[in-house]
Amino acid sequence: MSESRPNGFHRRTFLKMAGFAGVAAGCSPKSATQKLIPLLVPAQDIVPGTPLYYRTLCRECPAGCGVTARTREGRAVKLEGNPEDPIGGGALCARGQAALQALYHPDRFKGPLRRGPDGKLAPISWDEAEEVLAQALSAARAKGTGRIRLLSRLEPGSAGALQREVLGSLGARPSDRVVLEPLDPGPLRAASKALFDLPELPAFDLAQARSVVTFGADFLETWLSPVEHMRQLAAGRGRLGEQRTRLTWIGPRLSLTGVSADRWVRARAGGELAVALGLLRWITDPANAVPEVAPEVQVLHPRLAQFAPAELAARAGVPWQEIARLGHELARRRPSVLLGPGPASQGQQATQLAAVVLLVNVALGNLGQTIFYGVDSRADVTSSFLEIEKLVADLRRGEVDVLLVHHADPAGTLPASLGAGEALGKVPLVVSFALRPDATTSRAHLILPDHHTLESFGDVSSRHGVVSLAQPVMTQLADTRAASQVLLEVARKASPAAPLPWTDWFEYVQARMGIHARRIARSEPEIAAAQHAALQRGGYYFDAAVRRVRAELVPGAAEPFLALPAAPLRAEAEVDLVVFPTALRGDGKNADLPWLQEIPDALSSVSWSPWAELSPAFAARLGVATGDLLTLRSSSGRVEVPAYVFPGIRDDAVALPLGGPEALALLPAIEDAGSGALAFSAARVSVTRAGKRISLPVLEGSPYQHGRNIVPTVSAAAPAVARPDLSHKMYEEPSHPEHRWSMAIDLDRCTGCQACVVACFAENNVPVMGREAAVLGRYMGWLRIERYLGDQPGGELDVQLLPMMCQQCGNAPCEPVCPVYATYHTAEGLNAQVYNRCVGTRYCANNCPYKVRTFNWRDAQFTTPLNMQLNPDVTVRSRGVAEKCTFCVQRIRAAKNQAHDEGRPVTDGDITPACAQTCGAKAIVFGDANDPTSRVSRLAHEPRAFRALEEVNTQPAITYLARVRANEEP
Repeated sequence: MSESRPNGFHRRTFLKMAGFAGVAAGCSPKSATQKLIPLLVPAQDIVPGTPLYYRTLCRECPAGCGVTARTREGRAVKLEGNPEDPIGGGALCARGQAALQALYHPDRFKGPLRRGPDGKLAPISWDEAEEVLAQALSAARAKGTGRIRLLSRLEPGSAGALQREVLGSLGARPSDRVVLEPLDPGPLRAASKALFDLPELPAFDLAQARSVVTFGADFLETWLSPVEHMRQLAAGRGRLGEQRTRLTWIGPRLSLTGVSADRWVRARAGGELAVALGLLRWITDPANAVPEVAPEVQVLHPRLAQFAPAELAARAGVPWQEIARLGHELARRRPSVLLGPGPASQGQQATQLAAVVLLVNVALGNLGQTIFYGVDSRADVTSSFLEIEKLVADLRRGEVDVLLVHHADPAGTLPASLGAGEALGKVPLVVSFALRPDATTSRAHLILPDHHTLESFGDVSSRHGVVSLAQPVMTQLADTRAASQVLLEVARKASPAAPLPWTDWFEYVQARMGIHARRIARSEPEIAAAQHAALQRGGYYFDAAVRRVRAELVPGAAEPFLALPAAPLRAEAEVDLVVFPTALRGDGKNADLPWLQEIPDALSSVSWSPWAELSPAFAARLGVATGDLLTLRSSSGRVEVPAYVFPGIRDDAVALPLGGPEALALLPAIEDAGSGALAFSAARVSVTRAGKRISLPVLEGSPYQHGRNIVPTVSAAAPAVARPDLSHKMYEEPSHPEHRWSMAIDLDRCTGCQACVVACFAENNVPVMGREAAVLGRYMGWLRIERYLGDQPGGELDVQLLPMMCQQCGNAPCEPVCPVYATYHTAEGLNAQVYNRCVGTRYCANNCPYKVRTFNWRDAQFTTPLNMQLNPDVTVRSRGVAEKCTFCVQRIRAAKNQAHDEGRPVTDGDITPACAQTCGAKAIVFGDANDPTSRVSRLAHEPRAFRALEEVNTQPAITYLARVRANEEP
């Protein structure tokens, strides 16, 4: 294999610049030679005990956020956001943090496998596996077109381009490559095509909006680009008074995004379209005198006037006055942005809903201010559910000989009524490139395990001007091989007469990335330097704004969407089924990761189990309580799921989370008429008692504040929190002569996404206890998101979130009761814990009013190779030891040591705990309270500042900033 590259950039030069010998194994299909004593003469950049950082990217969702991977002695131990990435902006979501466990998952395939005549998988060599696949491809190609298909996840980069090249060399049609993304917002793309002749997804700037209205689009959890949207909303929330961004959630169930909203419009399932039409009717009505309505939308009012307000209100399930009040707010508070639909509102008229929402945006002049077109790269486009149905039908009819499945799980992520699993059984050869077992690999004949993203090269261009790069940060763990490399090799074997010009995946990526490098530099040395700089930065980031185009309404395009479909037939004994993704589970691709299973859902506090949400009134009619098993039946299937009584859902609906087989068993294989996307909101179910009860792992005490005002709120009329008088002292307060480490958490920014919780698990080696322990309440997390539903049961629903960890109290109740002085107060204000001194009396936990200390009932268990994820800077605690948050004291010490080596004091911003670093909303600020100029000091003196259970006078080091409740519009 030649060392030269099309752009003159040598691989050896790249490896020198990368500075890590383990990279070699990731860039080649064969593992690098391993030496018996590999570090006898260590690489210059490898210093034992000193971390190395690599820029790469996250593939947990299509957003493609940039990642900084921290490695220690050749293994990745922590993932953080890349601060130079324009999408993630230095933050990372919960699933992005948990991607580390996908790398070290004990169930990962160790090498290629082939299913034998006995139906069992057996190891096979890579050469033999590729030969088998190449022969099958040659035979299928000889039979004619359509016999070879590839089912892939969204790949807007080199991987997708190579897949198209390989299929083309095998004589396949472009339609033979099908892209499966279960949560793809296809209706929004179809509506943009219909209205503006722009078949793409728009980009949003929520920070510029004074009002945000979302029709079931959970943009803070899974919709489009959650981390980016979280940062934008937080920026808008940073403006107080009339300029503060106000959020309205429309839907039958209050999601985590809805919890962050200032208002919840409780539309019935499927009623979102009636709300959107009602808004458009109100805004274009001349009687309401809304100023500056776009004339191309104003002329639509005669058509809209045909809808009687009473009819729209009845179909929506909300009073017309509430729709009119929202219209008045949007007319007054500009610019605004309306979003949707999301999975929870994506029904059979999802494209119509998306189109009407876009028309409201056009009417209010939001295009070009908060909504932008021309930014979507369109490097790859998700196939519609209709196209996937066609593929499954072809498989069932035996029209496909070879099916290549690349990071997709049709048997596990599509509705069971589609029968994708059974259709796979009709294919002579199903080849999976999965990392670990799933529902599709159980039916695959050949498994060729791919590298994890952290072990391989690649790139993603999710939008114009942003090309994020992936690179191996460590040597591959097993005998895996890059799927793109395998495709290249088998294509050359299957088509020897016209081989592809590339022999190596790294070569292909470098050739494509050289195009971007040449935009920056011209000469060969400058190109090499540009490539090196891009690798260090994490990608090529150009000005995406120059690609923005002016979206103009196509004449006559709006009229087909201005109709109210016939009311659906509703059986008396059935209720609407609301399926929803969660921030932890997503579409279920990595829902089996231990951290994502262990950490309770922020709203239900359920872990390790599915659940069905129903309102208290509905539960009372059925005579069930939380933990009782329910039988849910739809036209497509039947499941038994434990009940969770939740006041944040309508009485005529029941909700199931996505990410498991339960919701998919009930969903019919019905598509949206306009886009062909799966209609998630199209089922009705009957709900009955199963007559059984289980111990549901719910991590909550009482979900109500019971008059204690634990989480106060403020408004523009009363912007300050009333705080108790603690001026009287019985004892002298502890002295902190140099530093008093402190934290401030802005509850107006916090969305409860739990990225901070996963980051704490990763940084501090917090053990996973499992389902049995969770049922007993034995949860080891140092940080939790407390959720309160209101003041009293049956009262007004008022959901409040409160991140809770050790408060590092100045008057810590845990310290004087420890008989062995294992917990003590440091000179820098930390409530320290000496693990090898603790004898497990648990007096400290009993005396803690915040209940933030956990106790090891058993030794921590990290199944190999999960032990490789452990942070060597943090002790792994043993059985019988109490543990808790330490403000990431290891990071404090590292920053102090670095400042000492540089001969300077520690400055504000030098130290960032794991929870603060990953927070997309920047809700958590850490610093020195002794420094009056630090951000944390200034926030502690804000009018909204308060401390948890302040009247107990524990003098916490954590200051909370109360959430702002928007004043109601007249």
